[in-house]
Amino acid sequence: ERPETSFDILGMRSGPDPRTASPLLFVAVLVCCVSHFMYGFSLCFTSPAQSSMEGKPKVRYVSGQVVEVFPPSDLAVFLPAQFTFYAALFTMGALAGAFMGSAMSNRYGRKRTLELSACPHVVSWLATAWFADPVLLTMARMLTGFAVGIGAAVMPCYISEVSTISVRGPLGAVSQLYLTCGLFATNLLGSYATVVKVEEHTFCDWRRLALLGMMFAAVLFFMAFMPESPKWLAQQGHVQAAKLALRRLRVGDTTAEEIELEAAVGLRTPRPGDGGGSSRTVALSYSLSDCRVSLIIAMAMLFFLQFSGITAVMMFTTDICAKAGMTNAELCTVSVMVARIVFGGASCAVVETMGRRRLLQSSSFVMGVCHVALSYYYSLMGGAWEAPPWVALAALSLYVTAFASGMGPVPWIIVGEIFPVEVAGVASAMATSVGWVSSFVVCVGFRHLQATVGIGGAFLFFSMPCFACTLFVTALLPETKGKSIEEVLQALNSGCLHVLVGRRRFEDATAPKSLYA
Repeated sequence: ERPETSFDILGMRSGPDPRTASPLLFVAVLVCCVSHFMYGFSLCFTSPAQSSMEGKPKVRYVSGQVVEVFPPSDLAVFLPAQFTFYAALFTMGALAGAFMGSAMSNRYGRKRTLELSACPHVVSWLATAWFADPVLLTMARMLTGFAVGIGAAVMPCYISEVSTISVRGPLGAVSQLYLTCGLFATNLLGSYATVVKVEEHTFCDWRRLALLGMMFAAVLFFMAFMPESPKWLAQQGHVQAAKLALRRLRVGDTTAEEIELEAAVGLRTPRPGDGGGSSRTVALSYSLSDCRVSLIIAMAMLFFLQFSGITAVMMFTTDICAKAGMTNAELCTVSVMVARIVFGGASCAVVETMGRRRLLQSSSFVMGVCHVALSYYYSLMGGAWEAPPWVALAALSLYVTAFASGMGPVPWIIVGEIFPVEVAGVASAMATSVGWVSSFVVCVGFRHLQATVGIGGAFLFFSMPCFACTLFVTALLPETKGKSIEEVLQALNSGCLHVLVGRRRFEDATAPKSLYA
């Protein structure tokens, strides 16, 4: 093990690191991660709201007679086919938001872009609470996706650029924990808090739930009080502002980092006596063409993330639990969310000990096995022998647990770790756009796939990308834990994609010795 080394401000390591992250760094990350909380809240909004929005009745028995109880008419606004597109067009708005987030973050900075993303969030949720027309509600849903897309493209860059190497992984995993909390909050509030009672049944009052979403999104305005990314400021030539931001984000001596900030704009070349411990010039510049392999890796990771089936599972969790024959589908959904939060929190602790690569390998494989188990369970329904409902709940809980511990947080961590600051905004937008398109395809195609091959066949289909991800990570993805961007790019461009024609060791003496450990 190499000793903890200095900052990753320009992708170089230079000697022992005497500094620690300041409390303000953790506060800044926690505030910016509200963007991912809104991602989870917005994505799962359709789960508790679906029955009310579609006007689906609930059944009660009176004197042996079946009586259907319908939700209030002002909540029933969609036909089932309309609701499918309402749920799925969220991802199209997010696709546009990803590219807008890239342009805004390059021009106005990471912090300011995250702050401004609160505006479309607030407007869209207010519109959702107010409108009754299906078309206007769908437009509001797309605007929500637009706001989420901005945050998803910018947040990994911000976390990676303000963090020290030692906390970069855990802080990156916190974003996925926030997303899980958003999913949990939507299901809990939509199933038990923002409800309206009709006779003996309750229905989600999604208008009040939308107002709560507006209040949560307003927290992003507090990004105005957080430091800007020192890397971005240095790249823009604002060296003094970068130094001030750096001092707010660190506790201890920042002289060495400040020297390399100056080197970023060609003002100075670090010398051995400067405290940086490096005799090399660090004024490196990367273009998108230098990061082609990084881009392929990032796109593949977000493709696998979406085609693992998580979007469809989370969006229709209640429906899946109901089809499994569970008498209280809403409570089962909340139980699944609790498991995901617990193990999502655990991933923050193990991401630096186990490493990104092992977490991805194990979680994707377990998710594939869970898909196969669920497929087998549903294939037995209606037959001579049926498994009890808890089997489906156990498989579903294990699935989201595996997702929360690896497949959920790690792709976003990798996106923030494999691009230099010069191309981080554009490259992240391109990678996340693949994720959003994949999400749209999954959301729209899930019900059609379910109608064609059954829910068991759908789960079997989603097992294939999970197993493919395991093979992809094993063959092509190096470990990025504790590596600078310079080392990661060297690994990706020097040997990782040559595995298919025969793995070769890196000849550069400065290359890490255990990239595939």
